[in-house]
Amino acid sequence: MSANDPEELPRLFAERANAGDIEGLIALYEDGATLVRADGVPASGAGELRESLEGLLAMTPRILARGSRAVRAGDIALMSSSFHMTLGPQGDNDSGFEGSSMEVARRQPDGRWLYVIDDPASASRFGSSPMQT
Repeated sequence: MSANDPEELPRLFAERANAGDIEGLIALYEDGATLVRADGVPASGAGELRESLEGLLAMTPRILARGSRAVRAGDIALMSSSFHMTLGPQGDNDSGFEGSSMEVARRQPDGRWLYVIDDPASASRFGSSPMQT
């Protein structure tokens, strides 16, 4: 399943992460996309993207997408989304947290939307949702 609307991307990401589907996660990103790691360092290109996403899946995440918002300018969308995530096989340990992220997505020639930039830990680095006014 692909995103026909940019606001579908966070839900699809959560579904694929919860299923441990690395190929499905990678398919949500453009070639050459950038994923900002939790430490704020960008991971760009296929190899670094895969490594970062495999690191996430190694923690056995359970992600609940809470909502998303997209502001479109033609084929580009600036997005913010919120989620709840727990880590570990049971998803009930003390590592659960609420988060919000910033993303940029682009509509592809076939109509699908894919991530170009994904910054899932932006709120923790900025102290609150960067898109709040």
